[in-house]
Amino acid sequence: MRSINDDIKNRNFKRVYLFFGDENYLKKKYADDIKKAVIPAGSETMNLDVFQEKKIEWLKISAACETVPFMNDFRLIIVKDSELFVQGNKENSEKLAEYVKNIPDSLVLIFLEDKVDKRGKLYKSVSANGTSVECKVPSEKEMMTWVGKIAEEKGLKIKSGVISYFIRNINTGMEAAFAEIEKLSAYIGKGVVSEKDIDDICIKSLEVRIFNMVDAIGNKKTQTALDIYNNMILMKESPLMILAMIARQFRLILQSKYLSEKGVYKADIAKKINQREFVVAQCLAQSKNFKKKVLLQALEDCLECDINIKTGKINDKLGVEMIIIKYSG
Repeated sequence: MRSINDDIKNRNFKRVYLFFGDENYLKKKYADDIKKAVIPAGSETMNLDVFQEKKIEWLKISAACETVPFMNDFRLIIVKDSELFVQGNKENSEKLAEYVKNIPDSLVLIFLEDKVDKRGKLYKSVSANGTSVECKVPSEKEMMTWVGKIAEEKGLKIKSGVISYFIRNINTGMEAAFAEIEKLSAYIGKGVVSEKDIDDICIKSLEVRIFNMVDAIGNKKTQTALDIYNNMILMKESPLMILAMIARQFRLILQSKYLSEKGVYKADIAKKINQREFVVAQCLAQSKNFKKKVLLQALEDCLECDINIKTGKINDKLGVEMIIIKYSG
């Protein structure tokens, strides 16, 4: 990010930027920061083109790049989700790889992509002639630092323990976290954020609600689990989606339990199952309420329920309720 800030500060922009990865907030922020620096407010119509088209033809992009800026030093082209950086569109990718070597000095070209093939010619060409930045989901420590910084900018005071509580309840990335911080700011004004404020104002992620429901199932609190389930239905969540998330949680618990019993440390389990360490800690806590054979049977029952719903043998809402009742009873 420092080099991008330097580009903006010195108005010494690279001809081409690639922002890719799982963290959409970072990709959008980098692109927005460059856009604000490159295009003066009010001149977007004449100096900005945005393309969002899978497998876009390279000629569309190059034609837009050849248009000269209007009463401004630069034109800006933003290309989103083109899929030109993965296999499947070789001709357009390779021609664009050649084109970016000779982009006009009056142009800034930005690509925003989910996935890239770093072995591809286009990725290598963009990296050689511009800047490529992988936008990864931050670690828990990085997320805590960032949430604290954003909260402070909004005039909020939030202790580290409350930041941790916030992250573990939102748990859907930086974009959702930023929106929830803005809601807290509107609600509190400038002041101290408590866990109660988070419970009252913030929308908990689907993963957190599923975790709480499975926690209630493990503790044999059938009515609590059903209440959580029915609240999700009221919020228009699909029973099939909820079933898939229940199965996912059972699978994470089983994986964490199995690896822990093999002597694998939490941090290493987190890497193996691609989850944050606090998620593994929560799964290990939940695993005390389930034997491995019960978890295996639960996964089989979830699969059978999914098939029965999709083949019309059982109503979707009722099918999931039966899973909840069976394993919380």
